[in-house]
Amino acid sequence: MDLIKIGYCVAYDWHLLRYSLPLIYDHADYICLSIDKDRISWAGENFSFDENSFKSFVQTIDKENKIKIFEENFHIQSLSPMKNEVRQRNLIADYMGKGGWHIQLDCDEYFLEFERFVHFLRKLPVRQTIKSNITCAWITLFKKSSRGFFYIPPTTNSIEFIQVATKDPLYEYGRRNGNFNLDTNFMMIHQSWARSEQEIYQKLNNWGHKTDFDIEQYFNKWQSLNESNFREFENFHPITPTAWPSLVFSEGSSIEDFIQKMGIPTFPLSRFELMLRNNRSMARIMALKKKIFH
Repeated sequence: MDLIKIGYCVAYDWHLLRYSLPLIYDHADYICLSIDKDRISWAGENFSFDENSFKSFVQTIDKENKIKIFEENFHIQSLSPMKNEVRQRNLIADYMGKGGWHIQLDCDEYFLEFERFVHFLRKLPVRQTIKSNITCAWITLFKKSSRGFFYIPPTTNSIEFIQVATKDPLYEYGRRNGNFNLDTNFMMIHQSWARSEQEIYQKLNNWGHKTDFDIEQYFNKWQSLNESNFREFENFHPITPTAWPSLVFSEGSSIEDFIQKMGIPTFPLSRFELMLRNNRSMARIMALKKKIFH
């Protein structure tokens, strides 16, 4: 069977691996945790890193010796944050070697039904794996309150897919490239923004998208969110506004509690709608239409 190889970009938010790794560990064959050797971010900023706690955590969870630590210079000064990210992702792919399924995740991504996803990958016809990215839908957590989480639910008109798995690892913008995207009904919780104010400010100043929007203005907007005004947040994604049309609130004292109470959400697209998205001929027509009219 094809090996399941999982690579993580690890930095100041490594502690979120405590939620992410247990969800995928049993069904992975090889796990690479890549960390800048100098503990410097893509944006060239030093970050704090509890070396002892990190090593202790890895020793505790890695009962089957699947985890490899990959340390390298991932903060080339002459490159932008995004180019440093892309470089790191490609170096991870090289480190894990050719063959099998390459899956790249971030520390703040919690994969729902990973065992079923692995089964899906191994059953895919070869023709569907050639020059393809397998995508999953994000359920993005935007902020945590004292009672629960605000998050962006996937809807029929606005569903955010992220490229996760491929047999041809080549990254050009984050995890994205020009290969065909095969969308699936698998979902991941993305804790991208549901963190402390200090963590969010650090994230904004070290993110690969740092130069793509006004981070101070966006941070102030994020700070203002509460249970009284969350319904007023419309089209608020920092890069592509319409990607996040609205917010909902759900109770949960912790990530584990939130996931347990939420269960497996209903995927918003029908099988027919998903089939249309995954038809290569239809995708070419839609791409041409977009190019003509935009």
